[in-house]
Amino acid sequence: MTEVTLPRPETTDESYFDAGAALAALEAGEPVAFPPFDLVHWGGFCWCLNYRRDPVQSALRQGRFYEEGQLAVLKRHLRGGAHVIDIGANIGNHSIWFARRAGAARVVVAEPNPLALAPLMANVLVNGLREVIDLTRIGVGLSDEAAAGLRMKRHDRNLGATRMFPEGGDLRVVRGDDLFATERPDLIKIDVEGMEMKVLSGLESIVSDHRPLLFVEVDAANEGAFADWCASRDYGAERLAATSDHGSNWLATCRRSGG
Repeated sequence: MTEVTLPRPETTDESYFDAGAALAALEAGEPVAFPPFDLVHWGGFCWCLNYRRDPVQSALRQGRFYEEGQLAVLKRHLRGGAHVIDIGANIGNHSIWFARRAGAARVVVAEPNPLALAPLMANVLVNGLREVIDLTRIGVGLSDEAAAGLRMKRHDRNLGATRMFPEGGDLRVVRGDDLFATERPDLIKIDVEGMEMKVLSGLESIVSDHRPLLFVEVDAANEGAFADWCASRDYGAERLAATSDHGSNWLATCRRSGG
């Protein structure tokens, strides 16, 4: 059997995967063409993977969800049939866990990284979750104001560690209050590689109105600002685990109901 050659990380233009065209084909009931993947099966799940040395994809190759212990803690705070927004969805590890393991009724995903979009869409489809996981916001990032012309610096070994920079590209960001204006989330998960405070700033109305549970990766440089943000909005925050030498995952719960 000939080994599949996976695309190099720097191959990020539409010749790799045109997410907009794929979504249009999906809506029209037409075939969707995907780039090469490694296919992994376990526990009733199927995973389409395009990195071999990435932490999330390595965990999935080993037959487990990435950050499964933290997700189990999170599950204790979630009711069945929850509505989730996943900002920085990567290839769908958390979104699919929310849908299949936590029983979420609706998961809305946002992910700007061109290299993540093909496996994200494929993983939702092959696991039969198109009716639960809303893919219509993929290809756009979140911030405190709308902007265009952004770029992402690639990582050979960690797709999720890709950071966004303000110029030199064709990516765009919007405010979460605009992108998710019709959503009523019970949980918002945020993993945006140092942009979490800008993303939270762009979610002020949703947070104020719906008081969702927040699962946020916070860069060490932003921990003071995050603590102040939580305190000023009557949220309590608990550090769940370090994600690297320069960041940790936090669980923030509201102390009062929404307005």
